[in-house]
Amino acid sequence: MAVSAITRVPFALPNMPARPTYEMTERDRRLLSYDPLKVWIKPADGNVRRSGKVLRVAGRKGHMAYASDDAITVGNGMTGDAKPVIKFPGGSSTAGELPLHVQGFELDIAKGYFFATVIKWGAGVALTGTAYTFFASGAETSDIDVQFYMLNNALCLSHGNLAPQLTNSVGFVAGGSYLVWASYDPATKTPMVGVNSVTPRIWATNIVLEPAGPGRPVAIGGKFNTAGNAGLQMFLGDMAEVFICDEQLVTADKDLLREALLADIASAYAGEIALA
Repeated sequence: MAVSAITRVPFALPNMPARPTYEMTERDRRLLSYDPLKVWIKPADGNVRRSGKVLRVAGRKGHMAYASDDAITVGNGMTGDAKPVIKFPGGSSTAGELPLHVQGFELDIAKGYFFATVIKWGAGVALTGTAYTFFASGAETSDIDVQFYMLNNALCLSHGNLAPQLTNSVGFVAGGSYLVWASYDPATKTPMVGVNSVTPRIWATNIVLEPAGPGRPVAIGGKFNTAGNAGLQMFLGDMAEVFICDEQLVTADKDLLREALLADIASAYAGEIALA
C-alpha cells in the first residue's frame, strides 16, 4: 500500500519537488514511526527538483533540503535501495552558492542530537590533510557551531571554537561505503561517534564539548562560512540517506534504541555495509 508521511499534491509546484507517494518497506515504516526523527533526507520517488543552480530534495518527514551550488547533484551511486544519491564535490563553494542545508530546521542543543548518514567516499578523497564534513550546525568561527567531520582518517566532533574530540584512524578507504553517526548528551556533556557499528569509537583526545547556544541552521555535507553565503569543507562522494534526531542516544538507557535504529538504517545496504 502506498503511504506518505507528508501532505501530497499530484504535481510539482513551481521550483519545488512534488510530495511523492512512497512505497514503504517495513523498515521505512519503523523509521517513520520514530517521533524524535525530525529530518530524513533520501532522494527517491520523484522528490528531487533542479532549477538552475538550485537543488531541492523533499524530506520524508516534511523538511526540505536545499542547495544553490550546482556542483551538488543527484545521480546514481550506491547499489540497491540507495539509488539515487546526493553527490558532493568536496572543497568550497563560491559566494552566493549555499551548501546543502535543511530549511526551517535548527538544532536545539538542550535536547541533544543524533545524526547518521550512509556514505560512499569519492575516488579522489584525501585521507590525510583535508577535512570533509558530514554534518554541521551554525557557521564558521561561531561559538554556536557544531561540526562532525573526517580529518586524517579519523572521526572528529567539535562544538564552538573549542578543540575537537578525535578518534584514532577508522580505516576509511576511497570508494568505500560506510554508515557514520554522532550523538551528544548535553546533560553529561558526553559525545559519541561511530562507523559501521552500534558501538561508539574510543576517543583519542579528552576534550569537554560544551552544549553552547541554541538556534543552529543545519547543513549536510558541508558547513556555512562566516558570512553564511557559501559552503566550506564539503564532503566528497555520495550520501544515500541522512537522519537527524532531536534527542541524545548516548546514555546507557538508550543503548538498545541506538542499536535498533542503526540496524534499521543499515538493513537497506546489506550488500555494502556490515554493521558490527
